[in-house]
Amino acid sequence: MIQKGTYLIPMDKCGVWWVSVFHIYGGFNNKIGKSGNFVKISVKNTRPDNWVVKKSKLNGIIILTKKEVRLKDGTYLKFKYNNLVLLKKRLTAKGKEIIGPGLKNIKRKKFLMSFSGIL
Repeated sequence: MIQKGTYLIPMDKCGVWWVSVFHIYGGFNNKIGKSGNFVKISVKNTRPDNWVVKKSKLNGIIILTKKEVRLKDGTYLKFKYNNLVLLKKRLTAKGKEIIGPGLKNIKRKKFLMSFSGIL
């Protein structure tokens, strides 16, 4: 579960180390974001020579959360970190590569076409 002010780690290789959430898309009273939701973030920490500067505002999609996810067969998945992918446009990622696992409910058609072998 992601709230405003939560620090997240990007999963793509774009040189950004930490970001902070300041808006969760999906309605006027949407206060909690889950995996698959779009968020507006502010960059907090980057590589020193990075082309994405600190305090820049970007969009992202939440990939993994610390909150456990129950699958249809009754098993639970739990991850250590809250992760997201930074986006250029609607479903085009900023980085060229995504690091780590992804959930099946994130595999939207257009997003899957960008990273068919990675997610």
